[in-house]
Amino acid sequence: MALLSALLNCRNPNRLPNRLLRNALSLLFLFLTFDNAFCFSAHDSYSLTRQKTHLISFTPTGFGFAPGGTANLTSLSFYIAGNTDTKWNAYFLLRRYDNEERYLEEYSLAEDNKLCMATDESRMDDTDVVLDMSDPTKWQTARTVTTTFTDESQGLYFLTFQRCEPKGEGDADAIHKLSLKFHHHFCNSSPDGQCNDHLSEGEQPLPTLYTCFGFAYTLSLFLWSYTIRKAKASESTSTLSRTIRKDIKVHHVHHVMTFLLVVKVMTVYCDALRWHYIRWTGSGEAWSVFFYFFSFLKGMMLFLVILLIGSGWSFVKPFLSDKEKKIVFVVLALQVFDNIAILALSGQTEGTGSYITWSQILHLVDLVCCAAVIFPIFWQIRRLEDAVAADELAEHSIRKLTLFKQFYQLVVAYIYFTRIIALLIATNLGYRHAWLQEFMSEGVTLMFYMLVGYKFRPIEKNPYLQVKGDSDDEDEGLNLEEFGLNEGDDEDEMSNPSTGPNAL
Repeated sequence: MALLSALLNCRNPNRLPNRLLRNALSLLFLFLTFDNAFCFSAHDSYSLTRQKTHLISFTPTGFGFAPGGTANLTSLSFYIAGNTDTKWNAYFLLRRYDNEERYLEEYSLAEDNKLCMATDESRMDDTDVVLDMSDPTKWQTARTVTTTFTDESQGLYFLTFQRCEPKGEGDADAIHKLSLKFHHHFCNSSPDGQCNDHLSEGEQPLPTLYTCFGFAYTLSLFLWSYTIRKAKASESTSTLSRTIRKDIKVHHVHHVMTFLLVVKVMTVYCDALRWHYIRWTGSGEAWSVFFYFFSFLKGMMLFLVILLIGSGWSFVKPFLSDKEKKIVFVVLALQVFDNIAILALSGQTEGTGSYITWSQILHLVDLVCCAAVIFPIFWQIRRLEDAVAADELAEHSIRKLTLFKQFYQLVVAYIYFTRIIALLIATNLGYRHAWLQEFMSEGVTLMFYMLVGYKFRPIEKNPYLQVKGDSDDEDEGLNLEEFGLNEGDDEDEMSNPSTGPNAL
């Protein structure tokens, strides 16, 4: 919340970037300190102790093997609590599916104890890779199974553990608790013929993809910084006799938008490096720390910028109303919770009950944040509609109303596409084209950033800043009074609500 305090309490725009940087560095230190409590182990190693479960999905999104790819399954230690005379039927199964939906259907049946995946003859296939753990005398012995994929066996594979006997009914999971140390190593063949590419076939373009988007965001940051510097130079232009009228003004929120763009650039580059190291080493823990930090900061700043622009802060009024402040604090608090959930997920095994619970919480919090950012925009539109209804000749209010409605449409379209449409499209993509989901999401995000920056950039006669008036002097007076930018009159405006910045 220190970032928010720096934003809303800073009256000097020139000092705002320094405050943002100091608070961001403090947040990074706290994040890294907190992050040490979590184990960023390689994503293909798992350790469970006395878990109440009979079914685990180790790869919920699957792994695409190309010809020449290799899968290695290794059980280092394994134990299921129970009587020594209990009949066991347990195994690790690596099976090919047409798509993720088909796998989830089968997984759901197994979860309800209606299907034993490895022994059901109607579903067995020659390409199945099975590590049988039904013999208790071999549980404490390291066991390995390895397979190499061919043109006939290539495809999308999912790795699952299931205990079929005793069935996971009633209190069976509580009685037969599972402990294991398990390792799987998946790789695809690289151009030199070695099996050292650790990305799924549909993920291999991601390092290059994120690098290209990093260059695009860097160019956007350069153009935005140039626009800000040019506007600030125009503000200070003067002659020997008088200061030239300020047609272009840089507001506090413009600096916040700059900071958001910097964080976004860092997030994309860290993600590119993370995928690069995962591809060639199988692990990207070091870059994952920085990626999660910048992703956390980017998520907070994105929602904050949408909220501040939507409420008109620093454009229309110098401060937020109590209702708007509550929305801002609630959304940022939810974003903190959302990112804690991401960290918690990194410490859970995929497919376990706790992993599924945290995933559901994560999606719910994200949707709540998306819904919350709409309210300030909607309130601002209603205030402007009232102002237009009261004065049909208020051209400046009509222009602002039009711009706010466009901003509302942009935000809704962005949220709808990135949270819903992209996921729906991804379900219909083949595993070889899984990277297209990231391409579409990042492409829409880049377009959203560019459109918002273009519409709210500090330029002369921006509809957001344009006011009515018969002369330049009258225009300037109305501009300062309406938008609360005359610092000498701030106290008078706050003491007289009828003339203050909230009186639209």
